[in-house]
Amino acid sequence: MKTMTKNSLLRNRFSNRSPGNDFLDSIYEKSKFHRPMPHNHFLAVFGLMLIVFSLVIYIEKQLPTGLRVQDEREYPNSFIAERAYNILKNLTAVGPRTAGSYENEVVAVNVLRQEVDSIMRDANGIHVIQLDIQKASGAFNLEFLDGMTNVYQDVQNVVVKIGSEINSPHSVLINCHFDSVVDSPGASDDGASCAIMLEILRVLSKSHKRLRHNIIFLFNGGEENFMPASHGFITQHKWAQEVRAFINLEACGAGGREVLFQAGPNHPWILETYSEEVPYPYASSLAQEIFQSGVIPGDTDYRIFRDFGNLSGLDFAWSANGYVYHTKYDSIEQVPLGSLQRTGDNILALARGMAQGHQLSNIEKYKPGNLVFFDFLGAFVIRWPMIVADIINISSVIFSLYSLYGNMKSVAETDSLTKRQYVRKLFGCMVMGFLSWLLTVIATVSIAALLNCLGRTMSWYARPLWIFFLYVIPTLVVSMAVILLHAKVYNKDIESSPWTVFQLYYDAYQTIWTVVLFLGILVRLRSSFIALIWVFFSALGNVLKSLMFSKWRDSKWILLHISMVGLPFVQCFYLMIGALYLFIPIMGRAGSGSHAEYLIAVMVSCMFGMLFSFVAPLILLVRGTERLFSLLVGLFLLSLAVLILTPLGFPYSGEAGALAPQRFMIAHTHRTFHDASGAITNQSTGYWIADMDINSPHTVDRHVPEMLNAELVTTDCDRYLYCGLPYLVPVLTMIWKTHWVPGPPPVLLKPVTMRVVNRTGIEGGERVTIEVAGPTHLGVMISPVQGVSLDDWSLKTEEPLAGPRWLGRETYFIYYAYGLEPVPLLFSMDFKIPPNHSGPIMDLAVTSHYLFGPGKASKYLKRLVDQFPPWTAVNYWTASYESWTI
Repeated sequence: MKTMTKNSLLRNRFSNRSPGNDFLDSIYEKSKFHRPMPHNHFLAVFGLMLIVFSLVIYIEKQLPTGLRVQDEREYPNSFIAERAYNILKNLTAVGPRTAGSYENEVVAVNVLRQEVDSIMRDANGIHVIQLDIQKASGAFNLEFLDGMTNVYQDVQNVVVKIGSEINSPHSVLINCHFDSVVDSPGASDDGASCAIMLEILRVLSKSHKRLRHNIIFLFNGGEENFMPASHGFITQHKWAQEVRAFINLEACGAGGREVLFQAGPNHPWILETYSEEVPYPYASSLAQEIFQSGVIPGDTDYRIFRDFGNLSGLDFAWSANGYVYHTKYDSIEQVPLGSLQRTGDNILALARGMAQGHQLSNIEKYKPGNLVFFDFLGAFVIRWPMIVADIINISSVIFSLYSLYGNMKSVAETDSLTKRQYVRKLFGCMVMGFLSWLLTVIATVSIAALLNCLGRTMSWYARPLWIFFLYVIPTLVVSMAVILLHAKVYNKDIESSPWTVFQLYYDAYQTIWTVVLFLGILVRLRSSFIALIWVFFSALGNVLKSLMFSKWRDSKWILLHISMVGLPFVQCFYLMIGALYLFIPIMGRAGSGSHAEYLIAVMVSCMFGMLFSFVAPLILLVRGTERLFSLLVGLFLLSLAVLILTPLGFPYSGEAGALAPQRFMIAHTHRTFHDASGAITNQSTGYWIADMDINSPHTVDRHVPEMLNAELVTTDCDRYLYCGLPYLVPVLTMIWKTHWVPGPPPVLLKPVTMRVVNRTGIEGGERVTIEVAGPTHLGVMISPVQGVSLDDWSLKTEEPLAGPRWLGRETYFIYYAYGLEPVPLLFSMDFKIPPNHSGPIMDLAVTSHYLFGPGKASKYLKRLVDQFPPWTAVNYWTASYESWTI
């Protein structure tokens, strides 16, 4: 009885609360509601992001198991990676295969010919296989780098066509190149592609199924000479006219997954065939727009087939492990068997699908249209025509505006905000969203500036994980801090309702992405699919919250939020990680004037600032934010201390399993300058150092004492054409910061000769004919004096292509290379000269490059190169520069 009375009293105490208690409870409830998420819940979200990052990176690195020769019985008519690997081993055993060298023009051609002969002997009789060795000569303008005119003589192509007794007049072209750059075995670039093509040819030749249309395999011998061999094929070969579409195989890295980074122009059926046929897709129209923008300093034979053959096709390239690209480390050991298997399976399936398809028979019927395309985590390709993209994009914009209008009405009912107030606050939050992105860029650039001052740049080059600590964490911290401070000041009148404040910033970012999508529609941007997925899923989340889950205000709401923005978050990070894998190694060869630390800082802050669009506003719902900020800032400061105080911040690596060498390009050079009378006015000899990254060249001072004498080239750029230096190709706007080390004279086995063959008057000016002779690789630079213009020349191009201006004058760069037999470059130029002009009409310079053979390096150059530490990769040769005033 006493117990019952006690319980009754307790019940009465808590059930019959006084008005004062109601008030206290109300304050308590508001306090809970003010910050509904404990900081450890946000840490859980942060941990989930780390898991997503790890899983995407893991997925991105996955490769299929490479098939061995003994697996052939179990997998008939399949690509066998081991056989391609053995072919690649034979090809790379030749060593560097520079165009014009005996190794490239004779030995490599024989290796390919023997492989093709073996395939032809063992082929199924239903197939008709033909082999042709082509030698081509010609000229064309190339608007690449600073622009050049490429003149070539006797470049070689090994061309194979497989068809049947159907004798179709239509063919698919598959292209690789077997030459390599100086000092590189060229395993990935591009020997592996040639080995893959040979194995595909073998599989097709043994098949019991006839091909409806032909497949032409072009093994071209001059891509590294800036694509003359593919030009010679597509403009001169007897089979070129029957090519209806092409597949180009390239590399800017060793292994990994081959990315489809260019498609078209037009002919969407080609991409549809890719989407339907290949087992391991990896493609993005974003990659195409980035590459074609010129941000990446590279080009491929795709340009030649498109521009000079008027063809459509697909361009593939390996992009992983770009550290070994164009270096001595590009050996067969860097090429995984799984990469050969993956690319072989994909290209075999694609080639079969295109050759067996009906589209080649009437190519013009299927020409119109371009596709938006991207793969989802390598599982499948999503693609649609531009007209469909427009419909989807416009519908998503309307859907987004509808969801925003619904939120506007809802807030007016629940939080007493009028529509005008809501719009005003929404606009303010949008401005703050843009400002937060700007402030993250400023913060990361400030960090980059600090690292530059401390001499700790490019730590992420060998260890990309540093990017997370140096730039990703500050991007998240600044994004959250800006929003939190803005909410406390700008939205303090509704701060007691954090869900409303959060919804404002959520809607602001949704509106920003909607504006971006709308602009993408207007400018016909195919990469607008990125904005599309953010807009659609954020709007869908808004609609679901309004219609079905309006009362959710706990952990279930967080799950809904994650599920809505999770898919665009994952897909965007998947695209970003591919971009980082590509761009980080490029920073090691983009030139010291590229300011790599700042570029990476800006790139990462922009990408991750947008990635965190719908993550950063969560800070408005978190209790104990000071603990969260303390943890993240502490993590950043700790990592900064480790970078500065330990060797872990060293940017380069020579370890076999984690190569990230610093690149050097050294030309042992003899320079000679003539005046208008032909007399020599100046001469110098030494080593020209092209600075390939921001740390060059003094990182190796203690290993290479000669580098202590390196002088920055400055005044010569005003006195002499192309700074009086032997540029192999016109890259002055990119590699403008270089050094000169005085040294002994090089040995020039075949010195350059330049003679003026003839000077005759023409209407309005003068025709000058010159002849230049020397080693296999020559450069001719021309700059008419003020008032004089170069109107025409005898080279077989549409017109002279001008490059960057020098002292207010036009410049022209002719790149000339020939095969085994020396052929002088003979051509005439027509100059338009004012009637009152007197004196010289042009500056002319000739460079020569001894890239292989006995003349490549003197004992002095070899001794210099041997001093470089193992964490460097040095490309070196002998060169000359000689100029005249004519």
